[in-house]
Amino acid sequence: MKIDIFSFAVNDKFPIDIACRQFKKYLKEDFEYILFNDANDPEMEKNINIITSCNNIKCVRVPQNIHKVNNPSGNYAETLNWAVHEYAVKNNHEIIVLMHTDLFPICDISISDIIGNYTVASTIEFRVIEGKVFNYLYPALTMVNMKLLQNPSELNFDLLPGVDVGGKTKEFIEKYPQTVKFLSNHQADYIAAILHDQPISEYFKEDIKICRQHGLNAGWVANGIYHYMAGSQWNANNPTFAEGLKKRMDLFLQYFY
Repeated sequence: MKIDIFSFAVNDKFPIDIACRQFKKYLKEDFEYILFNDANDPEMEKNINIITSCNNIKCVRVPQNIHKVNNPSGNYAETLNWAVHEYAVKNNHEIIVLMHTDLFPICDISISDIIGNYTVASTIEFRVIEGKVFNYLYPALTMVNMKLLQNPSELNFDLLPGVDVGGKTKEFIEKYPQTVKFLSNHQADYIAAILHDQPISEYFKEDIKICRQHGLNAGWVANGIYHYMAGSQWNANNPTFAEGLKKRMDLFLQYFY
C-alpha cells in the first residue's frame, strides 16, 4: 500500500528538507512526503512555502478556521483531527504517518513492517489521574492504516484535563485494544551505546553532552526513526538555552546536511 508521511510545521526552525531527504534515503517503499503548513503568521506561512517549493516537497495549507483554541497543544490536536478525519478520508489515503517535522529515519525502515496488521502503531504516553492509569497515543510518531480505520472520527487527538495532545485517544485504545501497536522509544544515550561501533554513535554522544550542559532534551529513536526534539520549550528559562539550541543545530547540520 502507498505510504504518506504527514509532517506538520508551524515554523521553520527545523530543516524540513533534511527530514524529507532522510526518508528518501531510508524508506524503501512507495511513499510521498507531505508537509502540512499550519503557520498562523503570514510571513512564516510564506517561509515554509518557499522551503517546500525549493525542495520539491508537496505542501498542504491547513485551514486556519479549524482552530478554535489559542494554545499550541490544542491547535496541534485540531490539525491532527482535520488531517485524519477530513484530508486523509477525502483523498483516499491508505497508510499515513503523523509526525513532527523533526523526525526522520537513520537506517533502512519499512512502515508496512512496523504497522503490520494493526490499525494504529504509535509511540505512547501514560498518565495517572485520580488513581487511574491509562495509555494514550503520543502523536510525535503515529501510523494509521486508513483502510482498517472503520470510523475515523473515533480516533480523536483532542486533549483531556491534565493530559496533552492525544489524550482522547485513550478511548480508542480502550475500545479497540487489539488494533493498536505500542512503539517503544529509546533515549539517545541507549542508542549511542548500542551503535557504539558506527559513526552515528559519535553524533549522539556529542548531542547528549551538549544537552546535559544546557538542560536540553537529547531526543529518542523508535523503530529506526529519530526524534530530534527541536520543539521542547519547557526549559526556555535556562540562561544557556539559546546557546545550547545553536550548538545542537550546528552539530546536527554537520552530521546530516
